Amino acid sequence: MVFQGVAELLDHQTDRADAILAHAVELATDAGALPAASTALAERCLLAIERNDWAQAETLAEQALAILQAGRLEDYVMSPLVHAVAARTALHRADVPGAKEHLARAARLRPLLTYAIPWGAVQILLQLGRVYLMLDDLAGARAVLRQARDVLQLRPDLGVLPGQVEQLWSRLDTARRVRPGASSLTTAELRLLPLLPTRLTFSEMGQRLYLSQHTVKTHARSIYRKLGAASRSEAVQRLQETGLLIGSW
Repeated sequence: MVFQGVAELLDHQTDRADAILAHAVELATDAGALPAASTALAERCLLAIERNDWAQAETLAEQALAILQAGRLEDYVMSPLVHAVAARTALHRADVPGAKEHLARAARLRPLLTYAIPWGAVQILLQLGRVYLMLDDLAGARAVLRQARDVLQLRPDLGVLPGQVEQLWSRLDTARRVRPGASSLTTAELRLLPLLPTRLTFSEMGQRLYLSQHTVKTHARSIYRKLGAASRSEAVQRLQETGLLIGSW
């Protein structure tokens, strides 16, 4: 039913989508299917935002977050969608620190967003792009929208999503200068982040990631540059400050 609701949403049948997703939440909750329940709630939150019903959007986002915590679903592939809608509702109530915290949690899981679940990946990246744009973080918006475009090259038939991605991308074309930062890290660089605080050498990191030592070193140098860090330890400190290196809930 979640997939059916999403299909209606992609076809811009918003009223039908909301009704189906509401039923999906009830069924998933009764069955203890927490991943499905959190996803359906996040999708309903997007629909509420589209209707400009921010009171309901806040409620739905809070419910979805509570399920993530209860089910320990912080690494679930669709949990970035929950954090993305939570970031949007946080910004609506002018809670910029809260929005950035949710944004960082979602960004850690960007490597999971591939063409394997194309609608989810593009939908999440699109929402993250909107949050970055609202925060005037053009580098972050470009990074996530570029990733969304990569997915769309392989899976172009995703209803209204391709048009929405291109519409948001066009708003970035007028930007003259993009300052790199933590939000502009690529998915390859994000995969390296959890290994930086360890005592592993670049060669050992490469073995774990099935990459050459040279490739790992190149990614690491790019991470340092984007963070404005002069060393690995300084990069780790910056990542902790931005929330990209955080533990469990």
